[in-house]
Amino acid sequence: MNAFFKTSGLALALAAPALLSGCLQGGSLPEPTHRLHPVKVAESVERLELYARPDGLELSQRDEYAVANFLEAYAAQGSGPIYINRPAASVHTQGVRQTDALIDRLMSRSGLRAGSAQSGTYYSRPGDPAPVVISYRTLRAVSQDCASQSDLSVTYRNSVTPEFGCFASANLAAMITDPRQLIEPYATQAPNAQRRQVVYDRYIQGTSTASERPEGQQQSSQQAGG
Repeated sequence: MNAFFKTSGLALALAAPALLSGCLQGGSLPEPTHRLHPVKVAESVERLELYARPDGLELSQRDEYAVANFLEAYAAQGSGPIYINRPAASVHTQGVRQTDALIDRLMSRSGLRAGSAQSGTYYSRPGDPAPVVISYRTLRAVSQDCASQSDLSVTYRNSVTPEFGCFASANLAAMITDPRQLIEPYATQAPNAQRRQVVYDRYIQGTSTASERPEGQQQSSQQAGG
């Protein structure tokens, strides 16, 4: 009996590497998420449409609030000029003139020069409702489409699916407020020369270079426990 158990134990010990290699057959360590599903920077166009009747329309406070937020977003994230396109069939109507006056007033309030905007017209049929369109270009962080095309029930290979880590990249792209940081990081500020000199002088004198801690922040383990 003892010989049988010894032989069985030896056989299991020898077979263990083969069993583990069988579990890993066809599988490999996945690539990092930033390589499998990289977050890319793409150009997009943000636009706002303002409808005005030909005979004139005082835009509501809600419309004015929307324009103000749109211009604030342009000042923070916009790239290039802001574009104002008017319907050709009603470009000289009172409604379009009122809309232009509102845009100019809010641009001036936001610190934007009205002359920096590029104006244009687009085709519209007379009598049809057509908006004044404000737009600007901006950069957006985008990820790949995470729609699953794989059969998740196939697990005998013990390997990850092609979509592994896709939603992590999608969440990261959604949290990026300024995609320009992915292209070029913010410039670092110059170091504090006065503080650097103080640290250097203390180092030469052989004293501690650490900043003095206020008395209220000093606490020992004995004080914490007692």
